[in-house]
Amino acid sequence: MDMQYDPMTEQYLLGSIFADPARVWEVRQIVRTSDFAVPRNATLYEAVCAVADLSRLPSPVSVNDWLVQVGRAHEVPVEYAHEVDGVGAYGYQAMQYADIVRRHGERRKLAEAADAIRELAASGDDAGGDIIEKASGILSDLRGGTLRQSRPIGQVGADVIMEMREQVPHTPTPWPSLNAIIGGIKPGAMYTVAGRSGGGKSIFGLQLAQHVAETGGRVGYVSLEMTEKDLWKRLASMMQGIHQSALQHHQLTERGWLAVKEAESAIGGLPLEVYDRAGASWEDVTGFARALHRKGDLRLLVVDYLGLVKSPAGSRSRSQDLEGWANDAKALAKDLDCAVVLLEQLNRDSTGRKSPRPVVTDLRGTAALEHAADAIVLLHRPEKRINGKSHMTTDIEFIVPKNRQGTTGERTLRFEGEYARIVQKTEENTPLIEAGEV
Repeated sequence: MDMQYDPMTEQYLLGSIFADPARVWEVRQIVRTSDFAVPRNATLYEAVCAVADLSRLPSPVSVNDWLVQVGRAHEVPVEYAHEVDGVGAYGYQAMQYADIVRRHGERRKLAEAADAIRELAASGDDAGGDIIEKASGILSDLRGGTLRQSRPIGQVGADVIMEMREQVPHTPTPWPSLNAIIGGIKPGAMYTVAGRSGGGKSIFGLQLAQHVAETGGRVGYVSLEMTEKDLWKRLASMMQGIHQSALQHHQLTERGWLAVKEAESAIGGLPLEVYDRAGASWEDVTGFARALHRKGDLRLLVVDYLGLVKSPAGSRSRSQDLEGWANDAKALAKDLDCAVVLLEQLNRDSTGRKSPRPVVTDLRGTAALEHAADAIVLLHRPEKRINGKSHMTTDIEFIVPKNRQGTTGERTLRFEGEYARIVQKTEENTPLIEAGEV
């Protein structure tokens, strides 16, 4: 028997569901339509599931009615459902047949993936891009196309207790005030950090990346606005307290050059890698992340910033693209077991309000940046008026309007733009600050 093709077992599975329609809910936990090798069996299974979703009992009559209603009766002869119903299968056999169909489907898909990877290897340079990443994408799609039977939640307890004993749940950020709210960044979580243009979001992202890299975790930084040389200068300024203008204009004192040499040594030891290709697609971003993951211990991916990711050719909706990328970022965090931080700009609408402080609805582009995120940090640089003119203060507010793992809140820190960094205040005047936190 061909272990990738077993039409009789597919019929027995469908027949067992007709024998006991309630079994459909168990079967659906482990079998997808794509697991069926015979097209009419796949269509019949899809019809069975659709009828069940309509709160009707799957039977030869009800599934044939559904196929007629949706205009797909030509895919399955009307007598075929009755033929399947008469194979003599019993309801209690459903999960046994389901497991066989699933295993055959997985083997068939694996063989198809292997063929696709062989073709990719044979094409060599003609394939374009990183063929290892393309192969990784094929395998990722394969993993995403399989289902596993659920288990009682009590069986998860041993894994949870082991993780609690052996793993620290969060990696702290550089800012104790922010850690007091969100705890730090967590593997498998996605964070949205947004601010207005020039509001500090890139500094936030790079400073976080540098801090996590200093703890020994591998970090990937996708910079769609600045080059890796620009980022190197920011890191040097941030880590050694070298004034930004001195670095940008190459006007350094002797002490400044010594600080640059120290920065070179410190930055050289960081497991921080940068992807700085302008006009990158989301596929490029995920390919970069997966390549780092293969190197081991990927702790953090920062995307600076999402609004600069290029939409694919033929895209009809920018907002749909952004929504897809936000949801994909959450899935990527879980798949690679790392934290993903998406930086994004805020809409300009808030500047015309009575209070310019941002709210979560000011996120640009898509509501998915709010819905998919485990936590959201909005950055705000308050202004004050002096002699009738507005001036930026040195304050920067971290506003956390969403936090799945805890409370929301606000903290006020100090923005040191000349050194490309955000630091704790020596005297914290935020009402929500805890004693001894700074």
